[in-house]
Amino acid sequence: MPSCLHHNQTRAHQHDSPQSCQQLSRESSKMESSNPFSSILVSPSELNAAIKSTPRRIVPIAAGASSRRGEFAAQHIPGSIFFNMDEIRDKSNPITQMLPSAADFAAAMTAMGVQRDDILVVYDTVDVGMYSAPRVAWICRYFGHRDVHVLNNFRAYARAGYPVATGELVTFPDRPAAAAQPYPVSEPVATDVIGYDELREAVRGPGEPYQIVDARIPGRFAGKQEEMLPELRSGHIPGAVNVPLAAVLDEEKEFLPVEKLRRVFEDAGVRGDRAAVLTCNSGVTAAALDLAMGLIGCEAPRRLYDGSWMEWTRRAEDELVVPH
Repeated sequence: MPSCLHHNQTRAHQHDSPQSCQQLSRESSKMESSNPFSSILVSPSELNAAIKSTPRRIVPIAAGASSRRGEFAAQHIPGSIFFNMDEIRDKSNPITQMLPSAADFAAAMTAMGVQRDDILVVYDTVDVGMYSAPRVAWICRYFGHRDVHVLNNFRAYARAGYPVATGELVTFPDRPAAAAQPYPVSEPVATDVIGYDELREAVRGPGEPYQIVDARIPGRFAGKQEEMLPELRSGHIPGAVNVPLAAVLDEEKEFLPVEKLRRVFEDAGVRGDRAAVLTCNSGVTAAALDLAMGLIGCEAPRRLYDGSWMEWTRRAEDELVVPH
């Protein structure tokens, strides 16, 4: 599988003036030079060392639904803020945890005290290990935040004896939200995601423009296990292959080493030189596949189907649900 950088990790602002482009270039070079992390995936030892020595502000992001807030209050990295996936989403969509608007995302980041030049390191609870963090990191990159990383993982961080704190997570403590500069609104790159109509046409049309990679558990992918809601059909999108989240993690819920990850995708028939659509139940674990494919390298674009199975099973014709 050929290696490459993710095609959308660096985004250009097409409508900036030449002067502002030069300024952005200088700022980007400065930011890159002071980012201590060379990979999107950060080890506990790397994070601990960077927090002590990096001049730029590193903001630990505790990621999860509202139900995880108590677990984070019991144990979190000092200085963490809580990215509540139940709140920072499109609340008009009946499918939970869909992408918020650019304005709503920027407002949430402002309220949390996050600044554009912060280095963000996202993590899940000790018990969860790895689930929501890749999705939250993906959302931040989707809306143009440059330096976003995922801790691999908080369970290993705590086990290693690195500093932890207790107490309710609030706005980043050393910069009150009222004193912070508003987080800028940035329109995302549309090709990072794919919608239902476009994917349906691709599935129904001639050829196979995308390889579809599904992160759900094998039983639901195969249609042998009932969905969480009994009225929903089970199965998968025609032509999809299954790479469940558990396949890219070890027993401690850490991402596998690169060579093992590469074998997982190769065994599933996923090619690094073909455009991919990543899907799951509701767009969360698909982001973990995006991260894993970035680690092993892929030449072709990767697009996340935000509605994923929760939308497809409600809207697609019977012949577009396998088995049916």
